Amino acid sequence: MIQTTLKAILSVGLLSLMTPLQAQHLDSVAPDLIFDERILSKINYGLVCPSGTAKKLPAPDTHLGFITQRDQSQRIEHTTQIIPLSRGVGFGVDVQLPDGISLRGVEISVFHPPYVGTDVTEERWRSDFLPRASNLNFFLFEFPFEMVAGKWSIQASHQGTLLYSATFQVVAPSRIPNLSSYCSGALLS
Repeated sequence: MIQTTLKAILSVGLLSLMTPLQAQHLDSVAPDLIFDERILSKINYGLVCPSGTAKKLPAPDTHLGFITQRDQSQRIEHTTQIIPLSRGVGFGVDVQLPDGISLRGVEISVFHPPYVGTDVTEERWRSDFLPRASNLNFFLFEFPFEMVAGKWSIQASHQGTLLYSATFQVVAPSRIPNLSSYCSGALLS
């Protein structure tokens, strides 16, 4: 009885020393994945294959000045943080909000090694997060200058609060052949 009580006191004491952000770091689930569970009810991350129709939207804080928005049929196809560097393959984060919560003007940031021939290491755009909906934001390898291996991360912030941060390791397709052709049937438009 005394041993059980001491363990409980020690556990509560150690947990109280952790900051909320430390408590939300999911080392046992996925390395380099942080999310604010006070605001987000669910998070999913991984490989995305493009599908459906697409339209260009202005995004002045991106290298090309626009983002390509795809219809709502997009989803995380495979949970992973290791992504093949293949044209037509994407990776991203999808979150859900509790009922009654919506967030307008969420800033999405993608950090990456410098694009080929440039010093560009960040892309940013705004997105709205809605309740009871997929709120997927992802990066899709489409252009030759984007084809750089290394550490990439996607973050979302709202009014100065970090909602999530997920890190991905983008590697040569030969290192993960089972995922390299995962999106081979996907549309590129």
